[in-house]
Amino acid sequence: MARLVLILLVPLVCLAVLIYKLAKNRRVVAADDMLISAYAPALAVRCREDFQLLDARRARIFPKLSARIMKSCPAEAWYGLYANGTGDATYPPARVIAIMAFTSGTLFWASNAVTGTVGLHHVNLRYDDLEGTGTVVVPSAENDPWFDPHDSGPWSRGSLAYRMIFLTKKDKLKIIVDYREPDMRPQPGVPLAEDNRVPQDFIDRAQASFGLIRGSGEAPLPGGSGALPFSPPEVDAGKLADMTGLLLRKQSIFEYLSLFADDLREILSYFRR
Repeated sequence: MARLVLILLVPLVCLAVLIYKLAKNRRVVAADDMLISAYAPALAVRCREDFQLLDARRARIFPKLSARIMKSCPAEAWYGLYANGTGDATYPPARVIAIMAFTSGTLFWASNAVTGTVGLHHVNLRYDDLEGTGTVVVPSAENDPWFDPHDSGPWSRGSLAYRMIFLTKKDKLKIIVDYREPDMRPQPGVPLAEDNRVPQDFIDRAQASFGLIRGSGEAPLPGGSGALPFSPPEVDAGKLADMTGLLLRKQSIFEYLSLFADDLREILSYFRR
């Protein structure tokens, strides 16, 4: 009898693991120029109408575990790269990098503050019912996974970024929206500690460059076309991990049970799509 139970149980466990992996691979999809977290309830980043989604990818990253600097833990990141070309009479040329980073198991994101680089003008933000932070940073070869030393035109001056960060889904999902314009300061690329003259209209454009859209039964978000392709090797996964920030680990039995319930809901939501 025990052997029969084992024979029946093993395929079911394997099937459950396979379904869970499929669900994890499709946690974030791209559709209609939006980056969408399909993990119920659905949530999407939608940029301003003049932005076009150029590419969307996923990557496995290893952020550091807070308070244990030498230890890192796995997480999954999905990102979308947006641009508005050369701009127009209303808006200057700009780029947006939208990132959705999920933790697994008992891990969760430690903070919605900027890490890995020095920032200025830290403010609290609110989009819909999500609270976040906004900070001006200077992307560089040392901290930017997408840094291109051969950028042409106005981007050859480097860029100035306004980084907006939100935590949701019990701090297991971190959303980062990095709005960038060419660095038009008198000395582009200079650290903010030496030149912190950041135009307020730049910050205003950044904060108005996107929206966070929630799906509902009456207005569901599109389901996308499947798992996103993996990030190319030229995108530095280590810098992407540093950009997403630090992790913490839940430890109480009640937190374990809560996380198990979340994973079960995710598997069920996979079947509903």
